[in-house]
Amino acid sequence: MSTIPAREQAGPGHPTATAAFRDFIVVDDSGNFSFHRSEQDLIQAFEYVDEARCIIDREGNNFRLTLDANRDLRLGRSFGPVEFHWLRQAWREAQRIRVQEHPLLRFYPTDRTELLAGLFEVLELEDRTGPTPGPWTVVLDDTETHPGSLGDLNRQLSDLVRLDSVVVQDPFGHRYRPVRHLGHRYLPRFAGFICYVEIPPKGRKLPPPDTRIPVTTARAGRTQ
Repeated sequence: MSTIPAREQAGPGHPTATAAFRDFIVVDDSGNFSFHRSEQDLIQAFEYVDEARCIIDREGNNFRLTLDANRDLRLGRSFGPVEFHWLRQAWREAQRIRVQEHPLLRFYPTDRTELLAGLFEVLELEDRTGPTPGPWTVVLDDTETHPGSLGDLNRQLSDLVRLDSVVVQDPFGHRYRPVRHLGHRYLPRFAGFICYVEIPPKGRKLPPPDTRIPVTTARAGRTQ
């Protein structure tokens, strides 16, 4: 008798055991990006089929929501790979419009593999609904600390008067300079929020200056 367990069958609205361990990125009908840790989490996050404009797995397959026989939402079949240039532009636009929701400003991805990997990493780091991938590292004046999440990092840095000498590293090894985003140059120094602009690893030159989303710093509204 075989000891290999039979694959669990999925009923309406219930993914298979294998599907439960898949995570997804969704571009919704407003153009915003979100991270979902399982198929079940994904389905529960939306109310109607067209609310999820584009659903992407880690291989870059493109899905849409459909309705089952009971008119409950379910994940439909993939209809091919997501279009690279559209996805890259949609992500850049989401960062530009919703910079407070997407404060991790990495270098502009140049190929499909880099784009997909970066999206899953960044959106998982920005997600507040589950465990974090690992601790961050903050280096300030030769002192190193390790906040457990992006929220903890923001709280640690929010009271600092100057951020010029701070370098942070995310759990995936990417390094950033924290920058206060004011939105308007005449707002008080602490009125804004902190963005994190990627910097190259030690020993590497900076990429061209147009490869990151512009942000307004706290110093006389200078854009970098």
